[in-house]
Amino acid sequence: MNKAIKEYLRLIIVAIFISMVPVSNTGTIQYINDKTLAIEAVTIKKKVIDFEEEISLDTLYGHLSAKGDPVFFSRNVVTSVCFDDKCRLLDVILYWNPTGRYLGFELPEKEYLSKHDHEPFTEEEYLRLNALLADPFLPLDSYSYNEIVMEGSKDENSESQYNDKEIDGVSSATSKFILDYVVEGAAYTTYKLWHLIYGPTSGVIKEWTIGYFDSDYIGLLLESENLSDVLWTLEQLAGKLDQYPTLSPLIFEFIKSSEFSLSEKAIQTISPQNLSSEVFQSNLIDLFPQMDIGRKKWILDLFKKAPIVYPETAAFFNDVILDQEVPLVVILLEIYQMQEMYDGSSLEKVRLLSNSDNHYLAQKAKQFLESNTR
Repeated sequence: MNKAIKEYLRLIIVAIFISMVPVSNTGTIQYINDKTLAIEAVTIKKKVIDFEEEISLDTLYGHLSAKGDPVFFSRNVVTSVCFDDKCRLLDVILYWNPTGRYLGFELPEKEYLSKHDHEPFTEEEYLRLNALLADPFLPLDSYSYNEIVMEGSKDENSESQYNDKEIDGVSSATSKFILDYVVEGAAYTTYKLWHLIYGPTSGVIKEWTIGYFDSDYIGLLLESENLSDVLWTLEQLAGKLDQYPTLSPLIFEFIKSSEFSLSEKAIQTISPQNLSSEVFQSNLIDLFPQMDIGRKKWILDLFKKAPIVYPETAAFFNDVILDQEVPLVVILLEIYQMQEMYDGSSLEKVRLLSNSDNHYLAQKAKQFLESNTR
């Protein structure tokens, strides 16, 4: 995922109002965010997986719909956040959406999170933790534990990158550089939970979800109100759209989207083989005039290896070739060459290009004409 998309999604995460709804009756403290699927989970399937983490429980729970599709996932995490084993254990249930996106957390009955000196979290700190954990783009993956905290206290007059007043539950000083990314006084708890959420578990969940892919289930995922869910699902469809032909109308709607990242991902689901359908090819060409140069290029690139260019499409190319930006005209000439478009109308347009004031275009057109006369 490129940097522009990451930043856009990060802004959405910051802007979204996070609603808290219970997913079970077992906990007294729980924070659950927007769900990918607004359907009920009625059964649970579990898998024991070696996540290679220093926690005692490696069971992943899949919460399934009546049809058997994943609705969300959970793990019961019990682990220490202390070096001296004198601090309270971290006992928490973590939840994920089927796309691997963080869903929320829940504490078992009578459990609570604490900071230094075993001071319980305030409601504001729970909200902050939930917001931090919902951000997959925090730079916490760039830090090691030693960069997060430093054992021991500091002299009040010492100058360092550590803030003596921000002490974690491990009696360690927190680096000032990362205070924007953690709950104050609970740096390691934040760090540990964030890494659990975005570590191997997320990847396992995504693989589990993909195993249930069919047109109906994918359609449900693509209806998510969360952009990252839709982008992830489209990424999984890249080059595989022919396996799910009933999704084509939805893909074309996404291509028309004013949201560039969504339109881009939708176009990238298409493979040249999809263009063997005359209807599909026609629908794609109908969208061409609405696109910017970048998306027009992606669309035209598909036609280079298309099994066929239908007469209606060829006529469209001839109508627009003289009005396109230079890079697009070059691609169109490559399509003409690779698809052997040597009909009279196409040759006439190329002859006009051979007289272009743009020397580069004129040369490209002449090369095409010369190859046709050999």
